[in-house]
Amino acid sequence: MKRAAILFGCLLLVGCNDIESQVTEEQAKAIVMDHHGGTVEIVSVTKEWNKYIVAWENESNCEWGTDTVNKKGEVERRETAIC
Repeated sequence: MKRAAILFGCLLLVGCNDIESQVTEEQAKAIVMDHHGGTVEIVSVTKEWNKYIVAWENESNCEWGTDTVNKKGEVERRETAIC
């Protein structure tokens, strides 16, 4: 039982060691703006574990959506809608 507790503790420490993002919130905003060619306005930023979810809009063409920026600064997922 003691061995199992020690193993669980080690796994928890190793697993949680990678949670903290290497990207700041400001960098995530800049990455999304760059991804869209600087034409979008950032609406909100939410941090979930090791990624940022950035909501944006482009009023000139009535487009909006969300991008997910991972801890390495890569855009992983993108949802877009046009009015």
